[in-house]
Amino acid sequence: MNSEAPLRNVVVFGAGGTNIGHHIVKALATKPESFNVSIIARKSTKSTFPEGVEVQYIDDALRHDDLVSAMRRAGADVLVSAVGSGGDIVAVEEKLIDAAIEANIRRFLPSEYGLNNTHPAARALCPIFDAKGRVVEILKEKEHTGLTWTAVPTGLWLDWTLDPNICFADINIKAHTAALWGAGEHTLSWSTLPWAAEGIARILLTDPSKTANKVVPIRAFEASQTDVLAALEKIEGKKYEITKHFDAGDVIGKAKASWRENKDTPSALWLVKAGLFTGGYGSDLVHEAIVQVGNEYLDLTELRMEDVVEKAVKAWA
Repeated sequence: MNSEAPLRNVVVFGAGGTNIGHHIVKALATKPESFNVSIIARKSTKSTFPEGVEVQYIDDALRHDDLVSAMRRAGADVLVSAVGSGGDIVAVEEKLIDAAIEANIRRFLPSEYGLNNTHPAARALCPIFDAKGRVVEILKEKEHTGLTWTAVPTGLWLDWTLDPNICFADINIKAHTAALWGAGEHTLSWSTLPWAAEGIARILLTDPSKTANKVVPIRAFEASQTDVLAALEKIEGKKYEITKHFDAGDVIGKAKASWRENKDTPSALWLVKAGLFTGGYGSDLVHEAIVQVGNEYLDLTELRMEDVVEKAVKAWA
């Protein structure tokens, strides 16, 4: 396959706050020799953005013509979506895809991240995984338009997870408590927000033909809840209290029933946790892989879980 022109001009949608979109912008902005990066944001956003990066504000309705105009003004080769897990993911992503096609964008990165949302068991488990998997199906259906895509599972972000305001892994480094899924021994893939953003930059620096129209998982290390706990206890010299052992079957049954009746976000997020912290849903991007891991052909240096934990302790414990 012949190499293609570099993907240089990148526009990011969903760069507010401090989550992955924000970090992607920062990672790309540190490489001005390789990328021109800009942002499309809703007018109502209260977020601040990295200094020196151009921001185009458009109406919250995300009208097609507004999106197309913003992408064309940016001269974008690539649209990176980081829309998060709230609201109608498919509807927002489809608006972005359709606008990207009309704006002649070459590459679309959907709001994938986390685990591989094309994993059949994950899609059957959780409506958020299923919605993101549906976005990949839509992208496949529209390949004939010339728009290519790359979906990037990054593993769970351990730095974000250990933030005591989030505690997504049910480990509280301020209270020194933890709730485990079963025995807490399922090994899953992890990264950090900055590492994942750098990985996405590396993907965009790679010959586009090597990453076109495929899922490219990247991961920094594998660890279980108990591995993370052991590292915390060693670094802090304190024993954590185990407050609960979640029964995955019970949690999944109740969350699915609630979702069917209420379509509520908390139920969907419980199913996200179940998919990450229990086996069989693809959260271990190496040992439960259904596609080749991108680390095998990208120049990515792995992280040490203990270093990430130590940094979190210094920030929050």
